Amino acid sequence: MNSERIKTIHDVAREAGVSVATVSRVLNQNPTVSTEMRQRVLAVISASGFRPNVNARRLVRGASGQVCFLLANRDLGDSFHSRILKGVEDYSRQQHHQVVYARFDYDARTVLPNGDLPRILREDGGVEGVVLAGANHPSLTRYLDSLSIPYILFGNNLVRDSAAYPKENAVGFDEARGAREATEFLLELGHTNVAFIGDLSLQWYRRRFEGYQSAMRAKKHPAAAVDLGGESDAFALGQKSATELIRRYPAITAVLTQDDETACGVLESLRRLRIQVPDDISIVGYDDIREARYVTPPLTTVRVPKEMVGQTMAEQLFRRIEGHAAPAVMLGTELVIRDSCIRMSTARKLARAKLG
Repeated sequence: MNSERIKTIHDVAREAGVSVATVSRVLNQNPTVSTEMRQRVLAVISASGFRPNVNARRLVRGASGQVCFLLANRDLGDSFHSRILKGVEDYSRQQHHQVVYARFDYDARTVLPNGDLPRILREDGGVEGVVLAGANHPSLTRYLDSLSIPYILFGNNLVRDSAAYPKENAVGFDEARGAREATEFLLELGHTNVAFIGDLSLQWYRRRFEGYQSAMRAKKHPAAAVDLGGESDAFALGQKSATELIRRYPAITAVLTQDDETACGVLESLRRLRIQVPDDISIVGYDDIREARYVTPPLTTVRVPKEMVGQTMAEQLFRRIEGHAAPAVMLGTELVIRDSCIRMSTARKLARAKLG
C-alpha cells in the first residue's frame, strides 16, 4: 500500500474496496457496518495513517457542525445559566463545533411546534444536537424525540409531576445534598434554631428544603420555613421573607435561603431592621453567584459547579450525537465559607457586649 496515495475518504474507500458511505459509517461508529468491512476499512486507515478532515466528515454525513444552546424561560442576564453556556462553548470548541444560542419561552400547555420555537429547531439539519438549559417541560423533550434530534437536559429544572431526577439525557447537581451539608454546617456552629427561606412551589427549591429538613431531623431539631410563593423576584422575596421570619420565629439564629439573590434580599431587609449579620443571625445562600463575595458581609454559600455542568452537558450531547446512550449525571456541590456565619458562642458574646 502506498500511504502517500491515501489522502481522502475516497482513497480509503478505493483501497478497502468499499463505498464512501461505508467508510463514513465506520468513521462515525455506525453499528450497521459488518465486522469484516469495519476491519477492512480500519486496516487501511491504520496502515496509511489517514486522518479524516473534520469538515470533510461533516459533508459526508450531512452534519452542520453546530449545536444549539436553548435557554428556556430564563434570561441570559441570569449569571447561573451564562456560566453553563460558557462550559458548553468551551467543550464544543474542542470538538470543532459552533454553539448557536437561542431563547424560547413556553409553558406546559404550549403546543409544539409553533411559530415561537426557534427556526433552527424547525429546520431539518439545522443543528446536530441541543443543550436544553433553563426551565423545561416534557413537551419539548417529546418534540425533540419525535424529530430524532439528540438533546441533553439541565435535569434540575425539568418541570413535571414527579420530582424525581431524570434517569437519562440529563446533567445536573445534587441540590438536596448541598442544602443538607449547609444546614449541618450551621448546626455544627451551635445553631439549633435554623430556618429555611424559599418558594416551595418550585421543585428545585423543594429539593433544597428537603435537604435542610433531613439535616434538622437527624439532630432532632424542628424545621421552620418561610414560604412566600408567587414572588418571581428572588431579591424581593428575600426582603419580604426576612420581616416575616422575625415576626414568626424571633428565636431564629441562622437561615438557609433558596439561593444567593434571596439571601441578598434578606441581608438588605435585616440591615433596615438593625439586625446584624452574622452577630445576630447567620446566613447561608445557594449557587455562589459572583455577587456573593462582594456583599457585606461576604456570603457563605453552596457553590454549584456551573461551568462543569455545561461542559458535562456538552460531553454527553456529543455522546448522543455519535449514537451512544447518555445516562444521567449528577454532580456534587461545595460549601464556600465566608463571613456571614459565626459560632453561637461568639454570637452570645457579641450580644452581651452590645447590652453591656
